[in-house]
Amino acid sequence: MAATPQPATRPLPWYLPPAASGRSLAPDLARGFMLLLIALANSSWHLWGQTPSMSNHPADGSALDRALRAVLAVAVEGRVYPMFAFLLGYGMVQFARSRAGRGVHPLEIRRLLRRRHWFLVLFGFVHALLLFAGDVLGAYGLLGLALVGLFFNRSDKVILGWGIAFTALMALGGLLGAASGGWLESAITADPEIGRQVQESIASSSGSFDISGSGEPNYLLAALYRTLMWLVASPGSMLLLTLPASILFGWWAARRGVLEQPAAHRRLLTWVAGVGIGVGWAAGVPSALHHMGALPLPEYLAWVPLTIAYSFGGFAGIGYAALFGLVAARRPTPGRLGLALTAVGRRSLSAYLWQSIIMAPLLAAWGLGLGQHVNTAGVLAIATATWLAGLGLCVWLDARQQAGPFEVLLRRLVNRGRPAVPPAWGGPAPHAGAGAPGSR
Repeated sequence: MAATPQPATRPLPWYLPPAASGRSLAPDLARGFMLLLIALANSSWHLWGQTPSMSNHPADGSALDRALRAVLAVAVEGRVYPMFAFLLGYGMVQFARSRAGRGVHPLEIRRLLRRRHWFLVLFGFVHALLLFAGDVLGAYGLLGLALVGLFFNRSDKVILGWGIAFTALMALGGLLGAASGGWLESAITADPEIGRQVQESIASSSGSFDISGSGEPNYLLAALYRTLMWLVASPGSMLLLTLPASILFGWWAARRGVLEQPAAHRRLLTWVAGVGIGVGWAAGVPSALHHMGALPLPEYLAWVPLTIAYSFGGFAGIGYAALFGLVAARRPTPGRLGLALTAVGRRSLSAYLWQSIIMAPLLAAWGLGLGQHVNTAGVLAIATATWLAGLGLCVWLDARQQAGPFEVLLRRLVNRGRPAVPPAWGGPAPHAGAGAPGSR
């Protein structure tokens, strides 16, 4: 009696790798440049002892300071972390493909992904405890855990649909926020008593303590402030639909090898870069005008431009990633600057933590305290210098073919106790290009 034929194992939607082999340029280029934008975006967290604007940069300052705040409002604030999330999602698919190409069973890959993101949460907690309240590793670790469980093995259509839905809801929230600002202004115009109550509420909250801990001279007390903020902000960040949307878009793009094969996806990349950056920057213009003094608003409405900018920031973040795909398509062999950026991109975790290791002790009140004495231009110069120093270290490590120290630590923690490559699971045979970039 003949054996009953068994149905073929259906390949997982993330498994089939792009035709390209080796490490691709675009993802690492994007990650390297992203770290500069992160340094600029995070710089205001380290300022203290001055009257802050809505973006936490000092409200006063020179014309240069105001112009720089306007540039940050248009191109950086609320735009970088969606880019970070997109590249994180892209790397998750690369991680899975790399393991599948080595014969690792899909169930084991999911376990490794969960371990990886639990350790990201741990890294984020330690980061906040020791140095920086604005840590994002914890939030991205939690998002990774949730999204892997819900969506990782779903079809491309489902992933893209949910990404679009999250983006649309976030944009709608921004528009509703702007509308509510208009409603508040109308209500105050009709009843001045409401305006008086709002102003009293703003005045009473202005003296609240520094939750970031940057202005606290006692290091242990500052650590307490940072930790409390992290415990609230990390789970809260999951509610910002821009971030899960960006991760899902990163999955979708990685499944198609969009950044590995940018020349084959030039039309898509051009469209995403043009529309994404255009929409994202346009949404930041009201905030920039407010910073420049060209859009005067009462204090109780100063949040409206910022809400619009952040609600549409995901467009620019993904547009930036697409732009670097176009750069790689135009120049597949990088020059010296490109090689330096890719060196940073391959060590993005270490480069990210490096910024806090340098900037926090330099600027915080519990350290050298320079954050009380510099304005926007000064802190951006410090942030840029910190990134450049990190770039130099990454180039030095690259020349010695050494990974970043925190990449090594994370890899060891994730792979600790993992058994040898399990038996074949009946899926497609390992592919020469399965060792995807960023997945080692």
